[in-house]
Amino acid sequence: MRAWLILSMIILLVFTACQKEGARKGSGTVPAARKVKVEDRELKAWEKMLDEETYHTRLKAYNNPFKPFFVKKKPVRTVSHISSPLQKWSLKELRFTGVICKRGRCWALIEDPTGKGYMVAQGARIGSEGGVIIKISRKGYLLVQEKVYDFLGQEHLKKYKIYLRPTEESS
Repeated sequence: MRAWLILSMIILLVFTACQKEGARKGSGTVPAARKVKVEDRELKAWEKMLDEETYHTRLKAYNNPFKPFFVKKKPVRTVSHISSPLQKWSLKELRFTGVICKRGRCWALIEDPTGKGYMVAQGARIGSEGGVIIKISRKGYLLVQEKVYDFLGQEHLKKYKIYLRPTEESS
C-alpha cells in the first residue's frame, strides 16, 4: 500500500511538472503596465519664470546696507579753522550759564568743562561740529544751528535749543 501511494505521487508529479507553460491554468503572468508620462506643471511654471528675467536691485544711491542711516560727518578741521576756544568742545559739554542784555543786544555766558567762562554774541561759532549761535533769548534759551549729514551724505541744518536751567528743558 505504501508502494502504491509513492508510485501515484511520482506519476502525479511527472505529469504536472512537465506540462507546457501555456497549458497550465491560473499561472498567467501580469501584463506589463503601460508607461504613464508624469508631467509636473508647477515645476515647468517655475522654470519658465526663472528663464524670463533675473531680478536685480538697482539702488545706486544706497550702496552699503550696513551703514547707519544718519551719520554726523566730522569735517576735517585744521588749527586755522578753530577761531574760538568754544569750538574745541561739543555742545553737550558746554553749559549755558546766563544772559546779559543791554541796549537791545544780548550776550550769552557759556562755561566750558574746565570752568572757564566766555561771553558770546549772536553769530559766534560754538561746538566741535561747527555750530553757529542763531538766537540768544531773554527768556533763557540759546538757539544753535549745526550741519548734519544724513545716510546719503546730504547736508542738513539741525537746530538745538540749549536752556539756561536744566529744569526748563523737560517742559
